[in-house]
Amino acid sequence: MSPRTTSVWADALTATLTTSADTATLLAARRLLAGDHPQLNVNQGFATAKFEFALLDGRPARARLIVEELTAAQWERMEAALAARTPATSTITDELADPRQTVGIALLPSAQDLSHHCTCTEAPAGGPCAHTLAVGLLLAERLRTAPAPLFTFRGRPYQHIKKRLRDGELPTAAASPAAARVPAPAAAPPSVRPATNHAPAIPAQQQAPMPEPADLDLITARPVLTGPLPPAPAPLPELSAQQALVADAAHRARALLAGSEQPACTDTGSDLARFTALEHGAPFRQAAMDHLGLDVVAMGHLALAHTHGGPAGATAYLHRYTVDHDVLAHAHADIQPLRPAPNATVECEDNHLTDQAAGVQLRYGPDGRWHPYLAPYGTWQPVPGPSADAAEAYRAARTAARAHRRTR
Repeated sequence: MSPRTTSVWADALTATLTTSADTATLLAARRLLAGDHPQLNVNQGFATAKFEFALLDGRPARARLIVEELTAAQWERMEAALAARTPATSTITDELADPRQTVGIALLPSAQDLSHHCTCTEAPAGGPCAHTLAVGLLLAERLRTAPAPLFTFRGRPYQHIKKRLRDGELPTAAASPAAARVPAPAAAPPSVRPATNHAPAIPAQQQAPMPEPADLDLITARPVLTGPLPPAPAPLPELSAQQALVADAAHRARALLAGSEQPACTDTGSDLARFTALEHGAPFRQAAMDHLGLDVVAMGHLALAHTHGGPAGATAYLHRYTVDHDVLAHAHADIQPLRPAPNATVECEDNHLTDQAAGVQLRYGPDGRWHPYLAPYGTWQPVPGPSADAAEAYRAARTAARAHRRTR
């Protein structure tokens, strides 16, 4: 049996790009790729690269290949089809290039789905320039061995799809966006309908009289609470949760007074990582896992991400987001002298910089630091040493890798 690949995807995208370009532009694009390949960054809805010294005045050309993203409803249908026909661990292969395998939804974009944008002025009328065409050819070569960028390019990271399939979170008719119907708001009573230019919206009301002052007994002793408090009435949180919130508020107040308060958490996931790491929050670890949709291993990695990098480290673990191309390009240049296999490909997707040959990944966090990761057991997990300097974070990951090998 021949090895299962995604070369058909690469060939199909190459054909789509080359058939819509004139011969001169195509030759210019191939000349751009004949030397050192520029760094390709794949994001949701577009792929981009920077070509150094490409313009006549010596400035770089910044090219962006934009694609029409699939809608949420299309992704839901496609994920349901993938779950129905293959196990979650199966390899994505050439057969998905056929829309009949994905409920008629073409994962590969057509020429009409693509648009081109570049800072150069060399694009022929109605067609791509050499730089955007080179970006597309780079993406096609990436797809020859790694199908994940195509999913990201069309609007949904493949890691998200794999997790949903693995965890059994399959879309159903009840959960689909089309099935979710928000009831129309009831008509407002006449007295509170919007005002017109001729009449006030709300009739004037008489001011309520001030209540009579109450006599307070501040002398007589009152008994203190001697027994447990009764359960809180619904829909308030349970008493144990309220007590944990009080303990957490006290903990944060003490830290603030001592000058050791961490930066504020920017999202629910990072705050749950902080909360469950504390003694009063530990009993709610399972509830946090259920809320975030994480298994035991992933929750442990989230705790490590918070331990090593604080709230920003937890955010970098949980979320993928787009960062400026120059940030990734500078980080790539900084780590290049440190790479054990300098000619191997560095994958740049969203805020992730991945050196598969070295087994190292850097994730750019909202704090402006690079957070290092290793995958000793096939899953990326955070290690100590986040730094604003990508080279320092890369060194930290390599140091952690050597320590891991010594302990095996």
